[in-house]
Amino acid sequence: MKKEYALPLTAALGGAAACVLRLLQNHTGYEADTGLPIPGNFAALALAVLLAGLAAALALTARFLPSEEDPGPVLPRDFSTENAGLLTLPMGGVFLLALSGLSDLAEGLRLLPEGLVSSRHAIYGILRAGGLGFTPQGQLLMGGLTLAAAVSLFPVLAGCRRREGGPRHKAPSAITLLPVAALVVRLVLTYRVDSVNPSLTMYYVELLALVFMTLGFYRLSSFAFQAGRTRRFGLYAAASLVLCAASLADGSAYLSTLLLYAGGALTLTGFLLLRIADSLEAERDDGTIIGPAG
Repeated sequence: MKKEYALPLTAALGGAAACVLRLLQNHTGYEADTGLPIPGNFAALALAVLLAGLAAALALTARFLPSEEDPGPVLPRDFSTENAGLLTLPMGGVFLLALSGLSDLAEGLRLLPEGLVSSRHAIYGILRAGGLGFTPQGQLLMGGLTLAAAVSLFPVLAGCRRREGGPRHKAPSAITLLPVAALVVRLVLTYRVDSVNPSLTMYYVELLALVFMTLGFYRLSSFAFQAGRTRRFGLYAAASLVLCAASLADGSAYLSTLLLYAGGALTLTGFLLLRIADSLEAERDDGTIIGPAG
């Protein structure tokens, strides 16, 4: 295995372990009557230790990725491949993001008549109202933004499909910022809702997942402006994979959140693998050219 793949492999294994510990914490770490956390719960402590250890491991393995100087790699040119199989992972992630947006829209529309009855809900559309926890207005907003973000990623992925002898073109830079904007709005709304919870352990994983997903897509968008750095993007993408995997244990009852975290993790990991594959291909091409002259 190439050393460049140590980062996504570490993130995948760490994410699986984090998901198991989070599930165990949710089942054993809270009092049945009050819902308050049980002090000294093994799963809660083990999860915190695991996340801290993975942070150090990801920072170390990110050093195996190539370092660049200005101007940096270009999206999608330096993420392109002739292997259609490599595009399966990010394409699947984008489809899951689109389904997450559609799920939020469907749920918001289903609850909208009830939400319109209450003027308080109409004004404070970001507050909890049952189900996933958002009023119809808030859920429609998040669903529309998530769907728009997913749609904006399709032309980027189309540019990553490099055919034999075909040019590798540059995607419109502005559209890569749509996922960032959508996640910032979702992060703000989610924090407004979760911050009233007296138990930080119940929602810190979800907030961290949203934070690192936002940073991951922000670092991805920077490649469209030739300001990206593979190591920084790789670190945020790998951290997103770990935290999104752990967050799947929290969103098991809600389809839209399952789709969001799974889609975000797969999309960022897919783009990271595309970048690694392209950099390795560039190294082989350089060796082919330089070798005979030596």
